[in-house]
Amino acid sequence: MPLDYYEDEDEKDSGSKNGRKDFDCPECNANNPLEEALADGQELLCNYCGCEFLVKAQDNGRFKFKEV
Repeated sequence: MPLDYYEDEDEKDSGSKNGRKDFDCPECNANNPLEEALADGQELLCNYCGCEFLVKAQDNGRFKFKEV
């Protein structure tokens, strides 16, 4: 069964001109700071619950996360 993408609903701007440097875990809602800005195809690990996600960039500048 294919896994669905979770849409990033966080509308805030991180204030960095290089893009967002954090994400809210779709599973546990914990905020995870990142050293690098979010990018399409990036793999992320939630530092709190341990879930792993694949990032998918959308045309509108938002991101979706797929659990891997």
